[in-house]
Amino acid sequence: MKSLIFGYGITGQSFERYLNKKGIDFEIYDEKITGPNIINKLPNKEKLESLQMVYLSPGINLKKIYPKGEFDQIPYLTDLDIFFQEDSSYKIGVTGTNGKSTCCYHLHQILDDSQLIGNIGKPVLDSINSCAYSIIELSSFQLEKVHDIKLDFGVLLNIAPDHIDHHGTLAEYTRVKNRIKESKKSIEESDPKILWSMIMGMDHGVMRDIQFMDLPHRLESVYVTKWLKPFINDSKATNLAALEYALNKMDDSYYLILCGDPHKEQYNTYKIIGPKKVFIFGSYAREIYKRISHPQKILLHNQDLASAMSKIRLEMSSAGIWTTLFSPGHPSGDDYKNFEQRGDHFKQLVQEIFVD
Repeated sequence: MKSLIFGYGITGQSFERYLNKKGIDFEIYDEKITGPNIINKLPNKEKLESLQMVYLSPGINLKKIYPKGEFDQIPYLTDLDIFFQEDSSYKIGVTGTNGKSTCCYHLHQILDDSQLIGNIGKPVLDSINSCAYSIIELSSFQLEKVHDIKLDFGVLLNIAPDHIDHHGTLAEYTRVKNRIKESKKSIEESDPKILWSMIMGMDHGVMRDIQFMDLPHRLESVYVTKWLKPFINDSKATNLAALEYALNKMDDSYYLILCGDPHKEQYNTYKIIGPKKVFIFGSYAREIYKRISHPQKILLHNQDLASAMSKIRLEMSSAGIWTTLFSPGHPSGDDYKNFEQRGDHFKQLVQEIFVD
């Protein structure tokens, strides 16, 4: 009997490497990718029941593609299920609507012999028995599908509306996020020094002089030598809670750039306070424009980031505004491959458009 890798993104490709090492016979389902051993037709119930095992990627919305419950009794494993079974490290899971990557990144800097895996760093299946401590950034998609939470230490940072398009309701999203509390030990805490002290059983005071390196694309300063104030690359802001966090960090006159797909949170209105003007560009600009409230919002429908920044360049000197916050507030959608690509594009354009 064959097995099936369901979805051929980053996790699916890690399943492929893992199964090849194990000598397990498999085929791959992905509707968008062609190639040897890849099927593009969604497996029906008969096909699913003929499989020895399904190796399931986290982003698959089973309720949407199998609305009649065809998948309900089908045996499957996630990459986390396998990692929990085979890895012997001390496993630390971090989840929350915002701040996961930063918390993981900072904890990694002070926890010796640790690795960053999951949504940050390498796929978990490429990281089995690699370090003494595994710091795993966990999304709601992963927590929804994993069978048992076999974490030594779980961290819940916060919960705000997100991925409602996938989970259906805020209540369901909240329930899934709270699965992190099934860990052997769990806490709601964001200070990496305190987390380190609880994991190591030592006083976190020994960490008082630590200066953390920050993540790229999270309130990252982009300097232009001629300009006094840096531009701020916050491309990692993929929801409104992250956007609001960024707005609260700004203390001078500035412009704001928004873009991305607004359907994830399914919000109707959102009031933006702080920036002098809000520039909205990209494929979803009209939808964002309708949903956000600000007295000076500028619609740049079907225009790109370069157009938005060129317009800002023309207005800046006369308006006396010397910095711009790029905090999109939404996932990339069709505009960019991911937040890294759009953040890199922003930094590139700062140099091209604002450096004489």
